[in-house]
Amino acid sequence: MIEMIKISFSKILLCIIGSIVSLHVASAQNDVPQSVMQGVFDEVQTSFKYGMVLAPTDNRHKIDCPTVFRKGEKWYMSYLVYDGKGGRDGRGYETWLAESDDLLQWKTLGHILPYHAENSGRWDENQRAGYISLIDHQWGGSYEVQSFDGKHWLSYFGGQGRGYERGRLELGIAFTDQDITKAHEWQSTDKPVLSPLDENAGWWENITQYKSSVMWDSEKTLGYPFVMFYNAGGINPANNVKAERIGIALSDDMLNWKRYEGNPVVNHEEGITGDGVIQQIGDVYVMFYFGAFRKNRTYKAFNTFACSYDLINWTDWNGDDLIFPTEDYDNLFAHKSCLIKWNGVVYHFYCAVNEHDQRGLALATSKDMGKSPVNFPKPDEKE
Repeated sequence: MIEMIKISFSKILLCIIGSIVSLHVASAQNDVPQSVMQGVFDEVQTSFKYGMVLAPTDNRHKIDCPTVFRKGEKWYMSYLVYDGKGGRDGRGYETWLAESDDLLQWKTLGHILPYHAENSGRWDENQRAGYISLIDHQWGGSYEVQSFDGKHWLSYFGGQGRGYERGRLELGIAFTDQDITKAHEWQSTDKPVLSPLDENAGWWENITQYKSSVMWDSEKTLGYPFVMFYNAGGINPANNVKAERIGIALSDDMLNWKRYEGNPVVNHEEGITGDGVIQQIGDVYVMFYFGAFRKNRTYKAFNTFACSYDLINWTDWNGDDLIFPTEDYDNLFAHKSCLIKWNGVVYHFYCAVNEHDQRGLALATSKDMGKSPVNFPKPDEKE
């Protein structure tokens, strides 16, 4: 009997020690070591700027926000087009589609989220900025778009305000059961799925909402299969700092979304932290995002990354930025990431804005791929 008691006590003690060790390890793993992040940086860095891959043909349009995926033997890119020269003279964003054989040369196919008819009364009448959802998020994976419930999906921000990202912006969902490699209008929700006006909206999103990116987490790390990262503008009541921060929403059906209670999950209390997109490298989740208007940078906008083991605790990379202004075509802003690793080469697509406020899509690579023949049009003469 005494021996049995000793054995039982030993088992209990081992269980307690195991639990303590597990808790300690879990706590320790909230932070990703910079040594691990150095390995991520070495894996994803792109030292060669190829140049522009999509540029407007006139100075009354701007191109923004690349999202790249693959189907069959071709690559496809959704992106945004703004129909104005300045921030107030255009109507707003539409979402377009392009295709490529080699990730270098791109051909426009048409729009997938066009404007609604004017005076339609739709909540998203003038702003329809979409981002393809459920792309294979494994680094160096297939980059194919997964379907759910017989449909393909995208999240987007919409609004009634006219101009460049003007007015209150809210988040919607669109879907299609047709061929996603063909330009056609996707069906969209009749009302926002998330809004700054929601009763449970956080202080960090109480002004407006911007880019969203939805991943399919088959392991349900946060209890749901669909995880949306989105950035929004809000004022922190603790210090009155107005900034953009990144938070999470969760869903099991792509239409009904629940905010994560610990939002925001990436926050610098300064300028913009935005456009987070997740890929997984080994056991580490990597969020590629952009920062802007930071006091510790000599340039205005840049691409960097953070890492996490659990999708909610994020550790910032404290080394060199992945992309920052260096060229004539991106000397104002170099930001908004979309990274692909294919056949051993890393392709980093980003939004390039120059001193003339011309805006298009550029590419940097891990291998010298030459120089792009694509350029911005000649700038208009100053009035």
